[in-house]
Amino acid sequence: GDFHAYYSGRKVAPILTIMIGGNHESSNYLQELYYGGWVAPNIWYMGAAGVINVCKNIGTGDNSHKIATLRIAGLSGIYNSHHYSLGRFEMPPYNKGSLRSVYHIRHVDVQRLKALGSTESINHQKPDASTNVNRTIDIMVSHDWPRGIAHHGDTSQLLQRKPFFREEVESNTLGNPASEILLHELRPRYWFAAHLHVKFEATVKHGNAENNSTDENVGSTAAPTLASGPSYSTTEFHGLESNEGVCPNSS
Repeated sequence: GDFHAYYSGRKVAPILTIMIGGNHESSNYLQELYYGGWVAPNIWYMGAAGVINVCKNIGTGDNSHKIATLRIAGLSGIYNSHHYSLGRFEMPPYNKGSLRSVYHIRHVDVQRLKALGSTESINHQKPDASTNVNRTIDIMVSHDWPRGIAHHGDTSQLLQRKPFFREEVESNTLGNPASEILLHELRPRYWFAAHLHVKFEATVKHGNAENNSTDENVGSTAAPTLASGPSYSTTEFHGLESNEGVCPNSS
């Protein structure tokens, strides 16, 4: 990778770039910015978990101005059940174990994002599906997919491209159970993830709040219940493809 060139300043991102961490990053540098910050010129790292507002001043044509705001949330790392409930104990120099556990997400970071709450709890009303007003998060970015997302898109096509996903899809263990909770709690307009290295699109229809996933569901592998009838809002999920669709060996 060429991260070192941007970190050292030899290269500069041509536009504002917002990044999260995955499982093939320079963890020792990213760990210095646990709460996020400028990791390189023009590159903002979201931290282990974070939210930013990207604002733009828009002229309205009548000599007045309007501020347009895009709210982006990010969750770095991948899920591992053995480390999920632990604190952040890793520090350089890493050993073989901490070199991997340092990029495993933690319950406390998921809770920090979950604390944003749903639109219902903030405004005491259901979000308007037609306008998406008062939506808590516009864009969510994570490395691994929310668990269960494969059931909201073209599962057959996904398994044609990645037949070795079948067992995990059928047992509902493909993806991150903690991200599944955030998906239904925050109900972002868009969700982008990349870890599985395959292009995949899905639309999640959010139903009643009482049908949301909770922390108690992290260990459950029950298949998601698809919303029926009127939905309050939807999330468009986009799985991104890279490395020509080849998944690096990792855990």
